[in-house]
Amino acid sequence: MNAIARASLYYSEGNSDKEYHAEIVAIPGGNVVNFRYGRRGGTLTTGTKTAAPVDLAQAQKIFDKLIKEKTTKGYTPDLSGAAYQGTENAGIKTGFTPQLLNPISEAEAMHLIEDDRWAAQEKMDGERRAAHAVAGSVTGMNRKGLSVPLPQAIAGELQHIEAKNGAILVDGEMIGDILYVFDLHVYKGERIHRIPWLTRMLLAGEALAGCRQIKPVSVAVTPDMKRNLWDRVKAAHGEGVVFKLLGCPVKEGRPNTGGDWLKFKFTESASCFVMEVNSGKRSVRIGLLESSNHTNAVDGRMMIPVGNVTIPPNHAVPVAGDIVEVEYLYAYKGGGLYQPVYRGKRVDLDINACTTGQLKYKPEGREEDEA
Repeated sequence: MNAIARASLYYSEGNSDKEYHAEIVAIPGGNVVNFRYGRRGGTLTTGTKTAAPVDLAQAQKIFDKLIKEKTTKGYTPDLSGAAYQGTENAGIKTGFTPQLLNPISEAEAMHLIEDDRWAAQEKMDGERRAAHAVAGSVTGMNRKGLSVPLPQAIAGELQHIEAKNGAILVDGEMIGDILYVFDLHVYKGERIHRIPWLTRMLLAGEALAGCRQIKPVSVAVTPDMKRNLWDRVKAAHGEGVVFKLLGCPVKEGRPNTGGDWLKFKFTESASCFVMEVNSGKRSVRIGLLESSNHTNAVDGRMMIPVGNVTIPPNHAVPVAGDIVEVEYLYAYKGGGLYQPVYRGKRVDLDINACTTGQLKYKPEGREEDEA
């Protein structure tokens, strides 16, 4: 059986400490929506919301309704079960479309370091998150443009800013309970999409002064500053560096080529789905959807196994159907990932993001490094 979608929610208040899990599973004849619930760490009650298989669209509708019902009751995706703001609105389309980045080569990155028209920021290794505070309420938004819960501490700081200065909309990356902001779309109640990006970042620094949970990402402007940032991030084994045109406006989506925002990653990574947990081992078998094949499997695409990855002791072992991020040196054509390293679960993506189109393949004639 193949899990197409999966969600885990938790609730902790007073003497209550509960967990709830739901999944869409592909079976012969269609799809079913199953669930498990109960006291955390205890034996869970299992059940299904589909007496007979249904098509994927219907299964997704049932699944989404189930998750919304639980979040409305206070369940959150955070393992602590701590209060999240906005859980009752989870999954609602917000109209927000994030600005996405195309990758560049190291040679192109070196050129941008010397180009005074471009600035650089560290590429933060978290989950894309925008947040809009207006009229006393705060909405969190993910890279799909859907409403998602925010930690109450982040929501509280945004509400304080909005009450003092008017509506604000920030765009950034959330790591743990910290929101790292790399753009500002609304400031003091006004849309500022056409203001140059560097000015927007200066305003973000002003707006977020004094915040503890929301921090602007530092900007390197001069060639020396950009080279220092590059060296620091690389030495710290950071994910990479983002380059942004100083005067660019907000542009939604991802351009076919180039763009005003570009990224260089020191390591390659791919979002994969877990095909199965290897019995008795802290490792999982991972797979991708073939980008160009439309013969079978999920949404008409072939499932391609790309090897196994070991789960470090500081991570929980994911389960079949989870989406995970895996770093690697390069990929083999028609084969697996070389030197894969597990980086954690991705709850902001679905299986449609897990395609072979992400992969960087081994250059012709290149030999593997000796052990």
